[in-house]
Amino acid sequence: MNRRTLILDGAQAASDVREQVGLDQIAPVDPYAIAEALGIRVRFLPVSMEGFYQKGMPPRIMLSALRPLARKAFTCAHEIGHHWFGHGSTIDELKADDRQDSDIPEEVLANAFAGLLLMPSIAMRRAFNSRGWKPATANPLQILTIASEFGVGYETLLTHLSMTLGDLPRSSRIDLGKWTPQRIRKRVLGDDDADGLVLLDAHQQATSVDLDEGYALAVPRGATIEGAVLTPRQTIEGYDVYNAVGRGRATVTTPDWQIEARVAPARFTGPANYRFIEDPDE
Repeated sequence: MNRRTLILDGAQAASDVREQVGLDQIAPVDPYAIAEALGIRVRFLPVSMEGFYQKGMPPRIMLSALRPLARKAFTCAHEIGHHWFGHGSTIDELKADDRQDSDIPEEVLANAFAGLLLMPSIAMRRAFNSRGWKPATANPLQILTIASEFGVGYETLLTHLSMTLGDLPRSSRIDLGKWTPQRIRKRVLGDDDADGLVLLDAHQQATSVDLDEGYALAVPRGATIEGAVLTPRQTIEGYDVYNAVGRGRATVTTPDWQIEARVAPARFTGPANYRFIEDPDE
């Protein structure tokens, strides 16, 4: 197995998928919307696994409702990879968020595809350069900021920067890995009573951000919030922090950007496109 060749194949496929669904190679993307555009149905189930891809007409992706928010997004992209490469039906068992690549070629390919679909190398360069940061010298809060913009997990971004892109030296990877998301939340918020923390700064370019009820969202101070699903929590240096308290949508507006904040119930089960609908019967 030539791992480098598989990674390059995954990168090309990720670029092709973005192009096919009308997306550029820089902006953060919604893997659930990509699945829908490719004719794949996505559903969340209360099962102890990462997810599975079911080949058929239509093809289906099943994801564990029990996994962390960002992990579900990465797994969705991973299963899209299985679909794109024509793999048969697959089951992905539980893995650590900073997992090493598998030795199974199909899994290496799907992992590379997922990472580069969500975090293309050109998009990573833009994200760091626009802020005057470098992966090799980034601190935990900077890594969380980039991860939040692209809707991926803290450990997932570290693994992508170090193993796929080669932009993060091993020593820096080890040091940053000592900072768990829970530890960062406590450092930023002063406590750890939020189920997750998403931090968006003035440089982010996403058009939507996904949250689960119980998450905290930090946005530049003075941002305007329209929608009852976000309630004020606290103010920290440079940011206003809101709690995600209900299912639905809110609009966050700053002088630099506007974004739709979408809140789903914690451990939501059902079709992915229903997760933000306040009344699924509507």
